[in-house]
Amino acid sequence: MSQQDDLLKNLRQTLSEQGIESFHVLEDLVPIEEQMEYFRYFDRLRRENTPFVRDEEIAILFSADETIERKKKSLSRLASIPDVGAYRAIETYHSSPLEPELFNWSSMSLVGSRIILSSDLSGQQQIYVSSGLGGHEKKLRFFGLFTTTDRRPLTDLQKEIVDREFRFQLKLADVEIERFDMKDNYFTLLMLFPLDSDVRSGINAAVNEINQYGNFLDPKFLFTNVKILSDSEIEQLLEKK
Repeated sequence: MSQQDDLLKNLRQTLSEQGIESFHVLEDLVPIEEQMEYFRYFDRLRRENTPFVRDEEIAILFSADETIERKKKSLSRLASIPDVGAYRAIETYHSSPLEPELFNWSSMSLVGSRIILSSDLSGQQQIYVSSGLGGHEKKLRFFGLFTTTDRRPLTDLQKEIVDREFRFQLKLADVEIERFDMKDNYFTLLMLFPLDSDVRSGINAAVNEINQYGNFLDPKFLFTNVKILSDSEIEQLLEKK
């Protein structure tokens, strides 16, 4: 938990120290490994600095005869220039990619194009905030896993208490709950946190308030912005505890 607290704290500090008022968050859930692959590829193209024609790259992007690798290059090239036409082409492709396997790549290209275009139009420095779970607008997405004490099953009343208190406490912290999944002896939350939110206090307040009704929640919980755990991964994790 403290690591995620530090992440938001350090990000707020960086934005303040550098006087950056505008930042961009990747909204889609793109694994960190794929994000890094995109950045390495984009940096290599930038260093090569090979001339290209925007309209030719757009034609390649929407051609049914081009390979996936060639379209990766087109997406990256179009994302490298401050051009509204290039941005709209990426946006259109990403809304319904001809090649579904390029959805993540076009997502990265879209946010990259948005940053370059915004920087050029505003004359102000823009930054990209990266996480495996992405975010929405100015909020970052986090996944939380909470378990019962001694892994005892939750009663119907306890489930009602959990639902009520988490929704109340997180709303006070301006945290949006995107998904709330209740299981037998654990529950998960997918949440959007504003950068200025005190992550620790919001979560801890909910857990502490719930435990006033029988101390049935484990005060230790998993909180990450890297990935969403599957049911099987959670079961394996709980077996180790």
